[in-house]
Amino acid sequence: MTEPCAPSLSGQTAADLYFVDFDHTLLRSNSTQEFLRMAQPFVFIWPLLQLIGAVMRALGLSDRTRFIWQDSLKVGLLRTLNPWALARFRRYAPQIIERHLNQDVVDQLADIPSDKIIIISFGAKPVIEALLAETRFADCKIIAPRFAESRAFRRRGKISILQELGIMPTKASILMTDNLEDDADLAATVGTVIEVQPDHDTIVYRQPYIPFYYTAKIKRTPGFLIKQVFMEELPVILLAYGLVALPALPIGTWIALSLLFLALMLTYELGYAENDHVGARKEDAPKLSENFFRHRDYKLSPDAWIWALGLSFAGMLVMGIDAQTFALERMGAASTGSLWLNAGLLTVVWALVLIVLRLTFTAFNHAPLIWRVYTYAILHIVKYLGFALVFAASAAGLVFIYAHIVRTWSLYAVRRSGGSIEFMLSQTVRTVFLLFGFSILAMIDVSLVLTWQAGVILAFCLIRGAPEILRKT
Repeated sequence: MTEPCAPSLSGQTAADLYFVDFDHTLLRSNSTQEFLRMAQPFVFIWPLLQLIGAVMRALGLSDRTRFIWQDSLKVGLLRTLNPWALARFRRYAPQIIERHLNQDVVDQLADIPSDKIIIISFGAKPVIEALLAETRFADCKIIAPRFAESRAFRRRGKISILQELGIMPTKASILMTDNLEDDADLAATVGTVIEVQPDHDTIVYRQPYIPFYYTAKIKRTPGFLIKQVFMEELPVILLAYGLVALPALPIGTWIALSLLFLALMLTYELGYAENDHVGARKEDAPKLSENFFRHRDYKLSPDAWIWALGLSFAGMLVMGIDAQTFALERMGAASTGSLWLNAGLLTVVWALVLIVLRLTFTAFNHAPLIWRVYTYAILHIVKYLGFALVFAASAAGLVFIYAHIVRTWSLYAVRRSGGSIEFMLSQTVRTVFLLFGFSILAMIDVSLVLTWQAGVILAFCLIRGAPEILRKT
């Protein structure tokens, strides 16, 4: 007999055994996933763990094969790379269980003696023991595999393991589980099955910092990160500041610009997060993604600043001594003659740009709604013109930056004013203002627009605008 999750089990007789699943039942999370998130350095090891699952899916392995092998391989890899992972997990376990212990299930088992409760799981026993160490369930019998036993345990199934241990469920026994498919063998032997409704969609595992994770998974989407940030905004910076010397192509300058752009966007991402939290507190109908509520405790600082400063220093190093000297002289400073010392000085300058950008984003986030349209323009001026402190900018490049700021600002202004951008050709807006700016430059000195850089910039705008015109007209 299968029943929905009941408010109490206190009416059962003392002879009953209560078989309680762990993951997504007693724990409103997955214990193996929580353990895997102990990986250090997370940003390097986590992709390797994810690769295991991706390879198994690509090979077309059956669900059962992946069920038996996938977690075992991931845990094995983690324990090989991080032998201290279990010790570290034990330190975090009290925080994890405090957040994810399923209080509904705890309340149902409140009147059941510990010796009548058997916690049975496919998760790792050392992990489960660490999680339950400071709870009343620490005294309950835990039937789960040690790390090395995981594959055999899953291959055999729970009822086989119970029979081997001499624990025989009867029609008087009760099973509490969220997964009747995984526990089908055990469910067939007990008298009552209480199905605990899982909440997989609301579970968020403790998430270490990953650059651009907030942009790609919480604020926006991976598609936005690729199409808008890396295929739109980065090319604007490269074309405006990295083509001054055409037809020669300074690769070092492009790499430096890219690294500094990444540093800037990590700082910008802090503003995204603040914007969401301010909106959630102050606005009646904030525009927040569903993932925001699942990840609202995700922390970016101080990791984002550390990454930003590291990328900034790397970018200044890649510039090379000649470009460093030129940049310092443009600021009225003299080169130290040392690649590393110059990089340090320029990193300080770029850090100031990032701080100004961050403060401007804070002003934007806290400004009254009527003023946000104008502070948004200032925010983008800082975002795109900050590079001019370090890199030379031609007249054509500055006009391109101006046209791009107009494009991004006009989109926001129309939306914030309650208008629709459905029929707005924003790429064409940029092209129009670019041509307007080029016309003014031509009247001053036609040679300012008869350059390789101006031609490449115009071609970029036309190519980017064509699909939008075809789609909307």
